[in-house]
Amino acid sequence: MDLKALLLGGILPMIMLGSSTFLMKLAMKMGASIPLYLATVGATICGTGLLSLLGEGGWRGGTRAVASAVAMGVAWAVAAASMAYSASALKVPVAIIAPLTNANALVAVALSAWLFREWKELDMVRVAIGTVLIVIGVTVVSSAKD
Repeated sequence: MDLKALLLGGILPMIMLGSSTFLMKLAMKMGASIPLYLATVGATICGTGLLSLLGEGGWRGGTRAVASAVAMGVAWAVAAASMAYSASALKVPVAIIAPLTNANALVAVALSAWLFREWKELDMVRVAIGTVLIVIGVTVVSSAKD
């Protein structure tokens, strides 16, 4: 992987998604309701997406592409709402929510390996080692609250 791919595909998303989890908790602490939070974030994403349509690439993609994007949006909204509820109503610390939810990499790897047949390109021993380490990490962090 070259530096550009590492920065744009890994480091920047890591920083932005990590910051977004913190900002979710901040919005809840500032009194945002979960519906207001979802609508505001959704409108921001929608506005950003609409602006990006003006650039290169435009309106390409058919019904299946749009359906996949809608499914991703629903999945994200359910995840964001349950994280916000856990942080605000159940008082689960972000320090516990973030590592738990970031184990989502295991779901993404499993689905991609299976449905996109990416397992052919992966070193499955490394995937197994990484999976074990993620599960150990999530287990340790999820038990960190007294």
